[in-house]
Amino acid sequence: MAMPELLGVGPSCFAPPPGPRYKERALGVVWVCVGLLCAYAFVAEADKAAGNVPHKGTLTVEHCRVSAGLGRGSHEHTECTGAFTPDDGHGVERDEAVLDGAYVPGERVRVYREGGDYEVVGWRAFWGWLVLFCAGALGVCRGLAILMTGIHATTFEEMTAVRSLMDRKPAAAYVTALRWSAFAGLGLCALLALVWP
Repeated sequence: MAMPELLGVGPSCFAPPPGPRYKERALGVVWVCVGLLCAYAFVAEADKAAGNVPHKGTLTVEHCRVSAGLGRGSHEHTECTGAFTPDDGHGVERDEAVLDGAYVPGERVRVYREGGDYEVVGWRAFWGWLVLFCAGALGVCRGLAILMTGIHATTFEEMTAVRSLMDRKPAAAYVTALRWSAFAGLGLCALLALVWP
């Protein structure tokens, strides 16, 4: 539903609603915090996928099984079991290591062990985590826009009006640069995740 302040006016003649609008600004703080936390978590996972983690090794796939998801519309889940051999030669070899994803029996997959889980080490996983990092940066941009204007835009017209308001703010250029960088990074990382072996 469009905000009453925006009905019948274009972005050029839009005036921000009166009052401090604490609720909207609190929502902006939440967006910024969640975006920053997600971005931090995803860049940490990308670092691990690049191989900057202890307990690396090779998992030799022995067999895979596909299980149906629960409920309607759920997807099939594939996990493979194999033998994990650590790189350093001092760790424990495990015969029943489980890795999510579809692989061919006999395939050797670079992984790292964290707790009882095995995760892939490789460039495709690295770029995939960076896609999510860029999505977190876009969440930060949305939160900053809400903080700066006091408006939580939900429709295209509201977003256009908020952009017009943002142009009047001194820090808007930085938010715009961050948003375009995040969009460009998201597209580039998604492309690299698709084409990288």
